[in-house]
Amino acid sequence: MEEFFIQNASAIFGLVGAFLGGLLAFVASWMIKNREYSLRIWQILLERRIKAHENLINIAMEMRVMVGLGKDENGEVARAPQVLISREEFEQWFTRFAQLTQEGSTWLTIKAKREVNFVQDYLVTLHTNLASVPSGRFLAIGQVVRNDFIELSSELEKSAYDYFETQIRKRKLAKLGDWHKYPREHTESRLARTDLLSNWDSVQEAANGDGPELR
Repeated sequence: MEEFFIQNASAIFGLVGAFLGGLLAFVASWMIKNREYSLRIWQILLERRIKAHENLINIAMEMRVMVGLGKDENGEVARAPQVLISREEFEQWFTRFAQLTQEGSTWLTIKAKREVNFVQDYLVTLHTNLASVPSGRFLAIGQVVRNDFIELSSELEKSAYDYFETQIRKRKLAKLGDWHKYPREHTESRLARTDLLSNWDSVQEAANGDGPELR
């Protein structure tokens, strides 16, 4: 047997070398393909995360588009959110807001999710209080809550930009188990500071005003 190995050493080493070379090539090929697969998966996830945060920025921009209502008693141009032109306009936009944020909620950062949920709480409160208000009074109410829309849109935009500035390169998704809303005390306190609730008398006056309805 020893003589056989001695006589065929070169052939044996050649076979062993070929086997090891083939094995290494297979392992290298598998590692490359596995890495490419992981990169493709991450690319898909990244695209969805980017799209979700881009949608948030678009919604924020829509919230602060204003329409002029003529001059107020101080001679300044009165403005109101465009999405409050009428009941139909507001409800269509509210539906769009809910759909876009719901579709992208899985991909949003925790910070963005919390801000989205706070804005949704505000909009639900507004929608509930507008239930019995004539459509023609929406713009008058919009004039009262104009700053709410500006501030809410600004915070939404900041939460989305924070992702692009600090987290876009991180290969880590937000944990679904993380609490996606602000603490109740924070939400209630912040809602109470909005013009919608803190200036409720003005909102009611706008809803029940004796002047002509705005159309």
